[in-house]
Amino acid sequence: MRKRRGRFVRTLVVVASAAPSIAEGAAGLWRSESGRKWLVPLVVFLCATGAILAFAAGVEALAPFLYAIF
Repeated sequence: MRKRRGRFVRTLVVVASAAPSIAEGAAGLWRSESGRKWLVPLVVFLCATGAILAFAAGVEALAPFLYAIF
């Protein structure tokens, strides 16, 4: 029988798997020739907000405080 991972570890796996996609998307926008560099801060902000909310959902003690902010 496989040992089940804890909730915190599963949340870290989700957040860690999103990091390369965020970096690749920001780098792709920054290198594009079509002048879409103004989208980079928006993409980074949205991805960071999503990562914070995913992390807050995994840590139950933190969730009420972060949900109150947003």
